Order: sequence, then C-alpha cells, then structure tokens
Amino acid sequence: MKSKNSLRIDIGLFLRKSRINKSLTGLELGKLLNVSQQQISRYERGETGISIELLDLMLKALDKNWVDFFFSVIANHADEVYKLKMFE
Repeated sequence: MKSKNSLRIDIGLFLRKSRINKSLTGLELGKLLNVSQQQISRYERGETGISIELLDLMLKALDKNWVDFFFSVIANHADEVYKLKMFE
C-alpha cells in the first residue's frame, strides 16, 4: 500500500509509534542517544532528516530492527526510494 506521506514523515511516525510502544518519553529516548528531546521531536515530526547511524542506534534503543523498519516504512515508498537512487 502506497503511503501519501513523505518518506521523512513516515520514518518519524514509525519512530514515534515505536517509542510510545516501548513506554519511553522523548526525553528518555534522547538521554539514551545523547540527543535533545527537541531533536527527537523534530525527527518524529519529520521536520529533520536522520542519519543512517543515528537511525540504527534508535532502532536498537527501541528494540526494532531493519526488517521491522523496512516493512513498516520503506516498502511503502518503493517508487520514491527508486527515484532517489536514480539521482545519486
């Protein structure tokens, strides 16, 4: 199913849902990752892009893996990801 949201917004929604399911506040997750609560909020709202390294750390802190992430987010954006790849 194709998402109408941008990839960045869907990444943020996935992170927010995962954080809430783990019963963490933005402040608590920020402390685990040495990132401010405000920055966590920006990632979750899709306002700021996230580096692959920080995303990997966030997935681990949230007890998620790349397979969870791929099938929850990336698979819904196959066309968008393909277009991004074409501009490398």
